Amino acid sequence: MQNRVLALCLSSLFASQVLAADTEEILSTLQDQTQVAVTIYNEDLALIKDQRKTRLPAGNSVLTLRDVSAQLRPETALLRSLSTPNTLNVVEQNFDFDLLTPEKLLEKYVGKTVQLVRTNPATGVETSEQAQVLSANNGAVLKIGNRIETGIAGRIVYPDVPANLRDRPTLLTHLSNKLTGDQTVELSYLTGGLSWKADYVAELNAAEDKLDLSAWITLNNTSGATYRNAKLQLVAGDVHRAPQARPMLMKMARSEMAMDAAAPVSEESLLEYHLYSLDRPTTLAENQSKQVALLSASQVPVRKELLLKGADYYYGSSVDEIGQKLKV
Repeated sequence: MQNRVLALCLSSLFASQVLAADTEEILSTLQDQTQVAVTIYNEDLALIKDQRKTRLPAGNSVLTLRDVSAQLRPETALLRSLSTPNTLNVVEQNFDFDLLTPEKLLEKYVGKTVQLVRTNPATGVETSEQAQVLSANNGAVLKIGNRIETGIAGRIVYPDVPANLRDRPTLLTHLSNKLTGDQTVELSYLTGGLSWKADYVAELNAAEDKLDLSAWITLNNTSGATYRNAKLQLVAGDVHRAPQARPMLMKMARSEMAMDAAAPVSEESLLEYHLYSLDRPTTLAENQSKQVALLSASQVPVRKELLLKGADYYYGSSVDEIGQKLKV
């Protein structure tokens, strides 16, 4: 009886794998993106909400979401349908971040057959031979006929690109869908590779009683993806991460700052956080550092103080600096 149950389980597993392998992928790229929202926390953590429009058939299908972050945390990925809620279920998901390069392509073809094309330097005539890739460690090792060759002179021609080798970071979602038609889906996930900081510049007037203040937000994107016309929010405060990488809130010191009414970034309190929202969409390109105006204020009153502070031990022990002129 146990053997029969085991055989049935293995048969069902094999059948589901065959079904997944035979299901044609539905490709979704940035061209399908209708909206993207980026919320950047401190400590290399950001929340992405990526909305795309796609057409899905009823039943089982594989939706391939291309151009996601290369530092996506798969355990936080959540796909849902915004247009027809409760009709779409994610059965399985795979994050392919093994990107296509000449070295990776050669590694994937170890043990397989390729074509080696060589050009005669005297005549310019090309010849092609069938070769088996034996190794791809520190260079190609090929078996051509009855001989083994390294340091290959020529170019290797591959019949195809392996399915698990992608040109861009890709999330594959195996879906069970109840309805056929166009749907707007939203993929939300946490990622690394996005950070922000604030830089302030103050210019003091000649009378030293007023200053002009300006602040810039510096954004850095090394996540491996581009976020076009993104709705941008920035959260100031330290994020505490549970073992499952779920962001939780902790207390932080608050500071109040006066801003002009026409400031390009609005600020509000979010529990123990400060939330800054950019008033217009902006594009965060891959491998880009961007500066966005945070606030500006002119003619801010200031007061100058000259302070001379002595340490406690000056008065309790012999100190060489006693009697010297100390700078304020």
